[in-house]
Amino acid sequence: MAEKWYEGLPDDAFLTETDKAYEKAVLRIREGLVKGLDFDSACAAIEVENEELKKHIIDDMLKVLIAEEHFNKNISLDELAGRLKISLDRLESAKLEMLEDVKNSSIKAFYQGLKPGNA
Repeated sequence: MAEKWYEGLPDDAFLTETDKAYEKAVLRIREGLVKGLDFDSACAAIEVENEELKKHIIDDMLKVLIAEEHFNKNISLDELAGRLKISLDRLESAKLEMLEDVKNSSIKAFYQGLKPGNA
């Protein structure tokens, strides 16, 4: 079988610089948490110059942790707040925002499906 033109390219060959920075930051946060850092200390270690992107990464990472720990592993938000050393209010706020994001995405997908040619 002939080799495809993209074989041998690095895994991140098609990622933008923003995507690469995002992935690197998420990895650094996870590494910090594994080492026992609290959430904010792990987040402080990321090297992202764009403050808006940095805030977005941190917000997303908190939502990912809620999904992984609270929803998938049934860890209470109170326990997760203790592990991450952040306030329960902050976690509850992120959870509500996350559920709102899911709701809005679902509504958008529903209406996209109603457009002609999407049957």
